[in-house]
Amino acid sequence: MAANNFGTSLVIGGTGMLASATCWLAARSERTIVVARHASNFASGNQRSLAVDADWADPSFPVLVGQAIEQTGPIEKALLWLHDPVAIIPRILPLIENAQTVLVLGSRQRQPEILAGKAHITIVRLGSIQTDSGRRWLTHDEISNGAIAALQDKQSRIIGDHVPQ
Repeated sequence: MAANNFGTSLVIGGTGMLASATCWLAARSERTIVVARHASNFASGNQRSLAVDADWADPSFPVLVGQAIEQTGPIEKALLWLHDPVAIIPRILPLIENAQTVLVLGSRQRQPEILAGKAHITIVRLGSIQTDSGRRWLTHDEISNGAIAALQDKQSRIIGDHVPQ
């Protein structure tokens, strides 16, 4: 296991395609808050993880995340995959204002305007890859590797070689 490089990390929506990135971040964090609909299934058995079973569409979502942060202390790193970032980012931005944050956006998701000028937010945009037989979507490993790279170098990026307009 890697040494703990980070204090508390927060992952929202990272139990599916970002599961490898979530595990990578958790292995390097003293404590990790994992927020997802079935977070307790993902984080079971990990003593340094705090699972928060929550759906972002629930109005109490930011309250649940805030309560978890109160238990663990300020967030140093955050990895976010949100189905509706325009709706949820304004509600959770105060909770991650001092965290180096990676926001993963789908190929057609709008970047929330509230993020303009926020140097601590890194955007990872998902694209697709050209193959001999046409375009294909990214694999979970490609997506997680891109998120990990952004957590390491704090540089926004596109994963893949094409993002539809």
